[in-house]
Amino acid sequence: MSSPVNDSLAPASAEGHVQYIPTPFAYLTPENGPAQKALVSLVSRQANPNSGVLVQRVPEANINNSSGSSNRAANSKYRFVFSLDKVGTGHYGGWIFGKGKTKFRAVDIQVCSPKSPQLTGGVIGIIFMHPESGVFVLQNVSEKHSIVYLQANVELGYRDKHVLYKTSNQLRFGPFDYVLDFDVESEVGFLNDRTLYVHTEKHDGDDDPVLPPPLLDALPKPTHQRIGDIIIHQTISKGAFGVVRIGVHRRSGDIVACKTIHCGKRDVAVTRRELMLASSIPPTTVGVVPLLFTWCEHGHSPPCLETTSEVEDVHILMPYARYDFNNAPWPEIPMATRLALFRQVLEGLRNLHAAGIMHRDISPKNLLILSLRTPKAGICDFGKSKRAASGVNKALGPLQFIAPEVWRQREYNNAIDMFSLGLTMLKTFQGWQPTGQMDASSHKAALGHLASLRGLMPEDLQGLLRSMLAWNPADRPTAEQALEDKTWESISEAQSSESVTSSGSAREKRMRRASGPSPTSPS
Repeated sequence: MSSPVNDSLAPASAEGHVQYIPTPFAYLTPENGPAQKALVSLVSRQANPNSGVLVQRVPEANINNSSGSSNRAANSKYRFVFSLDKVGTGHYGGWIFGKGKTKFRAVDIQVCSPKSPQLTGGVIGIIFMHPESGVFVLQNVSEKHSIVYLQANVELGYRDKHVLYKTSNQLRFGPFDYVLDFDVESEVGFLNDRTLYVHTEKHDGDDDPVLPPPLLDALPKPTHQRIGDIIIHQTISKGAFGVVRIGVHRRSGDIVACKTIHCGKRDVAVTRRELMLASSIPPTTVGVVPLLFTWCEHGHSPPCLETTSEVEDVHILMPYARYDFNNAPWPEIPMATRLALFRQVLEGLRNLHAAGIMHRDISPKNLLILSLRTPKAGICDFGKSKRAASGVNKALGPLQFIAPEVWRQREYNNAIDMFSLGLTMLKTFQGWQPTGQMDASSHKAALGHLASLRGLMPEDLQGLLRSMLAWNPADRPTAEQALEDKTWESISEAQSSESVTSSGSAREKRMRRASGPSPTSPS
């Protein structure tokens, strides 16, 4: 048996041979005496051959400078080195750790002898990359031992998970203390390795794995912030209302968007009304982006909105969407997929109107594309919405997408949403951009652009959009009537899904894999 120990990152010596390791991105180092002694014993007896993770002698420089991890870990002679050329045997290529078994290893990271009484059972846990977000997740797979994640102040029981979100993470299981350090400076190299890995490996039968959104950092960073159960990575958009950020749920690693409203005292009534209305919509409602959770800076859910300070932060959690109707790469999206997305938001509008809700802010940025592979889209942002049959307020959505009767009549009804949706659908076809307040001249220009698309869009869709853009609101179809149009006869849910996976072919696969633009706002 050959020794698993490698000095590849240590300074070269006369008798040592420097071996190349593709972008090491993390190091797992025994921190306390029992863990260090167990690993030294393994190495000295060569009891860990062909390890799934490289065991490396800690370089002298790291021993003398322990700023990266704890002082106790600096006393260790050996550590485990993570890189994507040595993926684990667990799900999603995860690295299984424990003491293994006598006859066969059964783990990728062996922390002590299989005969050691210090641990009960061969396997303790697994560290894996989340298949969608790419963040690193720790999971306990032992019924005998808990895993304490000290930085998160949490004890993981059997099957519990938690995102490893710190650059330095102290873990405790049985009598062993370990520290997992991520090398932030290796992120560029790790990104290249991950791209190659994702494009060459198949995860759980997935023929075409998708890279995580570019706004999610590949490795933990000191700038990551925990708000409630969410680990915030980067900002998607911000304005006077607050900020929208992308993050992951700390327990599952699932991608989410978190909208934080800076709610002043004069905004309390409006914010409370928006949250109550959004919360009243069942999360399974087709064509509407669900509100997953809301809480305030005091940790109350629903938000208390009873701050004594000038401003209170209110957080709204929702699914993350890589695209909206404003920045989606429409020329790359097959027509069948486009129709499926159109129909879904139309269903969403039908469901809102059936509940007595006027949205009043239908525009490209408020129609999110949650999935292209299986077409899924929805309406979001209920800041301007109202549960009523009519309205008079003219401070609504973007000026260029507001129906003309808002300016021409004292009252309007939910037909304004149909006009705005028709205009938004029309905008997805290149060559035209609505500008300014809708008047007779700009309305004529919109219909002219629609007519110019003859042969470039289905004839039935062209007719439906023409009716949705009728100047007189009484001449527009309701959402229910629009869903009965012949436009949708050519598609079904199964056909739409098949269209994305086959008709889209390599062109759409390239589009999904590209870093691409991020949504201006998911809300």
